Amino acid sequence: MLNFLRKKKVMKKILWVLAVIIIFAFVLWGAQRPAGRRLPYKYIGTIEGKKISIDEFVKSAQDIQIRLFLSYFDQPEALDKFQKDRIFLNRLAWENLMIKIKAEKDKITVSDEEVVGFITKHPLFARGDAFDDKLYKYILTNNLGMSPRAFEESVRTFLVITKYKTDIIKNITASDNELRQFYKNESEKARLSYIVIDKESFKEKTEVSKNEINDFYEKNKEHFKEPEKVVLQYIAFPHKEEGTKEKALEDLKRAYEKLKRRPRDMEKICRDLNLSVTEMPPFSRDETVRGIEGAGNINIISFKLRPLVDILPAISEDEIGTSYIIRAKERIPPRIKSEGEVSSYIIGVIKDEKAMLLAEREADKLYEEVKTKNVGLKNIAKNYNLELHRTDFISRFDYIEEVGESYKIVTDAFKLKPGELSRPIKARKGFVLVEPIKFLLIDEEKFEKEKENYRNKVLSIKKLKAIDDWLAKIKAASSLDVDLEKL
Repeated sequence: MLNFLRKKKVMKKILWVLAVIIIFAFVLWGAQRPAGRRLPYKYIGTIEGKKISIDEFVKSAQDIQIRLFLSYFDQPEALDKFQKDRIFLNRLAWENLMIKIKAEKDKITVSDEEVVGFITKHPLFARGDAFDDKLYKYILTNNLGMSPRAFEESVRTFLVITKYKTDIIKNITASDNELRQFYKNESEKARLSYIVIDKESFKEKTEVSKNEINDFYEKNKEHFKEPEKVVLQYIAFPHKEEGTKEKALEDLKRAYEKLKRRPRDMEKICRDLNLSVTEMPPFSRDETVRGIEGAGNINIISFKLRPLVDILPAISEDEIGTSYIIRAKERIPPRIKSEGEVSSYIIGVIKDEKAMLLAEREADKLYEEVKTKNVGLKNIAKNYNLELHRTDFISRFDYIEEVGESYKIVTDAFKLKPGELSRPIKARKGFVLVEPIKFLLIDEEKFEKEKENYRNKVLSIKKLKAIDDWLAKIKAASSLDVDLEKL
């Protein structure tokens, strides 16, 4: 083996990260489409009139895995977090396809020389300060399980997409006025007095009729859809002490050999082997599964198992832990919950809406009283037995006690003069009436010194928005026939 890989810390770091990407990719996407398996759909949608097959989506997903790996290979915790977010990865794969197809239409290309240049300069494939061809081939063959050609085509796709994104944002600039506004939003502060008209105090005055419940239910049935669930069974083979794993795996292998031939007889076989079968409560793809140590992607795996047919060993990588044999007992199809099951929730929502309306009317009344009688917020609070709150100096991104996020309240306060009353401002708890006491404005000299640093921040935000806006336009000309959150 290469001396470089004999260095344990380096080897462990690289091979562990590679294992993460390969294991996850196999579980989520499949190393290849299983021979003879029929999928319920051939196409998953269209992008600008082009039908997108499931195979194209799988390839895009694999490209995403490579892209994330190349970007975060030296940040295993971040990479692991991305890899575990199935919905995030599915969306990235779809966006990847949208950009790739548009780039192909616009004839954006990447030469062989650019691909070679990227790979030979990547630190993963370097020993010392130079590209190491043997190390490169070793990693591709033994860890990624890819040919150089397949890997290089994934890199080409990554570079095409990067080039196209660069083209989208190449003309974006940030004016001094934009920098000033951004700086003001971050730096300005206000000291406020305020009262809260809490919607909770009006809920007792609200009633909800059976007709209202029924009408709400009929209009919002889709929101009460319960997703498909699976009932999972498992046999645990604990190895909780040093030196017990080998024996546990021998027992697991013996049971697995019998079970894989007769998976429907799991309970009987386990009785004969003096093993116990544990059945988990039904869970959906997106629920957190508890009860199995190191469950990882157990949700995804479970929904790939054919009920009462597929038996799967799940071996712990740790010396001290638990290994399992798992089987899907049953798949419970999605359903719409009945009106009776969700009526208490509906009552709560309707009461909340009615209470918010009553709070708004009360806030409008108090505002008019202050304006017409010129009594001031302090007197209003006293007359109506409301608490008058005061803040320290707060920015738009702080949190206001009894209110929540401060952005809209502080922004509206800066439109007033000290002592001037705001119109009622909607908040999570109800409505707020605000009087600014004092403002802290920006330091012009400090702004001039820091302006260029803020230019980079503003440019980054504008570039991200430009990409998002571009994707939104492409999405409008695209359609999905499957739910990416359930794929």
